[in-house]
Amino acid sequence: MKPPFAAHTPSKDSDTWHELKFHLNKVAALTKRFAEKFGAGELGHYAGLWHDLGKYNPAFQRYLEQCNAASQTGDAEPRDRVPHAIYGAILADEICPTVAPLIYGHHAGLPNYSDLDSILGNFLEESRNEANYQRVLNLASHEIETDPKQNFETHLESLGDDSFAREVFDRLLFSCLIDADRLDTEAFDNPEQADIRKIERPQLQQLWQTFDRKQQEFIKEKETQNINSSVFQVRQEVYTHCLRSALQEPGIFRLTVPTGGGKTLSGLGFALKHATHHNETKSELEINFERIIVAVPYTSIIEQTIKVYRSVFKEQFGENSVLEHHSAVRSDLQAEQQPNEEKQEELDESAKRAQRQARLATQNWDAPLIVTTTVQLFESLFSHRTSKCRKLHNIVGSVIILDEVQTLPIALRIPICSMLQELVKRYHVSVVLCTATQPVLEGNNGYFQGFDSSLIYDVIPREDVTEHFKQLRRVTYNLSSIQTKTRWSWTDLASKLSTHEQALVVLNTRKDALRVLDALHVQTPDTLDSSWIEDKVNLTLQHCPILHLSTLLCGAHRQTVLDEIRDRLRQNKHCLLVSTQVVEAGVDLDFPAVYRALGPLDRIVQAAGRCNREGRLEVDGVKFAGQVTVFELEEGSIPKKGSEYAKATEITNSLLQQATAEDLHDPTIFQAYGRSLYQIEHPDKHKIQDDRAEQNYRKVSEKFKLIEDETIPVVIRYNQAVQELLDEIRDRGLLSSDHRALQPYVVSLRQWEFQKHRNSILEWQPNFYVWDHDKSYDPIRGLPLMGDPSDAILLPVELLTSF
Repeated sequence: MKPPFAAHTPSKDSDTWHELKFHLNKVAALTKRFAEKFGAGELGHYAGLWHDLGKYNPAFQRYLEQCNAASQTGDAEPRDRVPHAIYGAILADEICPTVAPLIYGHHAGLPNYSDLDSILGNFLEESRNEANYQRVLNLASHEIETDPKQNFETHLESLGDDSFAREVFDRLLFSCLIDADRLDTEAFDNPEQADIRKIERPQLQQLWQTFDRKQQEFIKEKETQNINSSVFQVRQEVYTHCLRSALQEPGIFRLTVPTGGGKTLSGLGFALKHATHHNETKSELEINFERIIVAVPYTSIIEQTIKVYRSVFKEQFGENSVLEHHSAVRSDLQAEQQPNEEKQEELDESAKRAQRQARLATQNWDAPLIVTTTVQLFESLFSHRTSKCRKLHNIVGSVIILDEVQTLPIALRIPICSMLQELVKRYHVSVVLCTATQPVLEGNNGYFQGFDSSLIYDVIPREDVTEHFKQLRRVTYNLSSIQTKTRWSWTDLASKLSTHEQALVVLNTRKDALRVLDALHVQTPDTLDSSWIEDKVNLTLQHCPILHLSTLLCGAHRQTVLDEIRDRLRQNKHCLLVSTQVVEAGVDLDFPAVYRALGPLDRIVQAAGRCNREGRLEVDGVKFAGQVTVFELEEGSIPKKGSEYAKATEITNSLLQQATAEDLHDPTIFQAYGRSLYQIEHPDKHKIQDDRAEQNYRKVSEKFKLIEDETIPVVIRYNQAVQELLDEIRDRGLLSSDHRALQPYVVSLRQWEFQKHRNSILEWQPNFYVWDHDKSYDPIRGLPLMGDPSDAILLPVELLTSF
């Protein structure tokens, strides 16, 4: 029987309604508990208590009854929805204005604060709405508190007049409300899923103990083997510095490590030691560190990072020791859509449960160790959408590791630094800036407002960083063609590459990469009988000595090529790789020679990190350096004039005219380079800070895009498993989990690319696209999108794709 006031209709296979007063009190309690971490428990309580106040409207109750009746008969739900969020927002605006936009936006997303007064005022101008509001208040007051006698503004005094502090506070409180509302609704509507969400994960202390033990075992093993290489020495010094600096007070930490210096594990070691040390020594009033969040800018290295972490923790804590939240996760399709029936049976119920637990945990980051993307982290922090904001309160009390921090777009660095600094100052967050090429992110002057220098620590003293770069100097830079202004033809480049048994060339665009393949006369074998692209790729790799990597290949294809490259390098086989920036910064490849087209300085140095990475090159026991050659092409693609990439390339060209090869081994070169960038590209280009100051959340969300060019994902029918899932989607419709399962088989197209090739694309479901001409997907070159007059430069974050 329906209670007088319900929050939700009965769930499937049930006749029990979700009683409204129970829902409001449970959400209030949960929101309060989440918000107490940052001193906002009372505000959280009333935000939760009033968020569904409008459901006391008799019209809303009739709407629920109609929805339930429709579900019983199979009819369509009533079209005219009855708004309910605005009633709680009006009450909050009268008593506690801080939570009014949060309640108003708990379904539709945070509004622009500048619009809220008119929205609420216009609603009450209609006498019918005013009467409804008073009726709702009267009915609600019999079940919940609607007239608290307290001054809520005291909760906000510590924020002062700092508009950015208020904005971050509101975002975190909104997150508490959204997560609490979703969790209680799930507990009623889908108790099985709510039960699956409950999982005993290891605590940070346990992770640290396991990590430390594994590291000590590794060190003893190397010492037993009497390994005394410069690489091993530097890695040990880096790790020692990380443990020592972890005892510093929470703040912002620069971890500057040359390529191959072991920053992936040492950075995690710092975070775990830092968190556990402060948890053990904190006062009763301080917040606990509860999680480590690792943000990586490239899908091409995120799985590599996760693999390293799982190698440490999986044996003791299982798959759920590391939570993956990124678009390249392949577990869904591989596990649940296995083409081989025998393999399908091998996946037992506990494994399926673990996968579902992981998927649920990504909604609110309820895990101790999370590996995500830079895009996911920052676009959530600046979003107005409920699904993205839901996780934000779990960033409180975390150590955030920003890997390859130099990839943060210059045009967004002021908002990013402002957001991170606020989290550090008031929400017990520490930030670790990891890279071999540290950008300038501190200071306050006419062209950049970054981190307060008093909050920044160097994990490794600068003099030691300089020494590490000297010790790990494994390459020699050849700048002669740049300094003599000698441009190469495609034939020149192909001829130079052909002299090597193993070499990598990195181009600025996909178009240039394909031109190099043509100059090298790379052809796809004719005898490829398989109907599946995956099989064609595997067959082609057996015969083609020259390989290609770019975003013209779907993620699964790129991963297969990377695995083949590593095998060839390991076995000292012939291996020439023609690539775009997908291999730069963090991809574990080790070529004896690297060629890099002229581009931004940090990209050149990062590309050099793929050369003689382990320092193994030697002849007759004598070690020698790898060769990194910087060149410019006669007919290479020209970066869009005025773009960040073009400006950075111009600065680099001028710098290299005067530089020596030794200068590129000096980490301080990036300080001067970074300051020059800020003088030609404004680090708040879109004036996001102005909208943040006004709490215009939707405007901020629209402007803050790490990936500026909107892309459209198109699924490649890569193998039978993909096709089977597509067939299911055609029959039963599209589920949110399908996007995640298919992500590794997607190529993202820019709008102009999509329109040009529209005849080759099927709309499988509304706004869900599949590449039709699968035979035209080349097992070497990927999707046939060239032949255009230009091809946009891909910024590193644009290598990330997501639905």
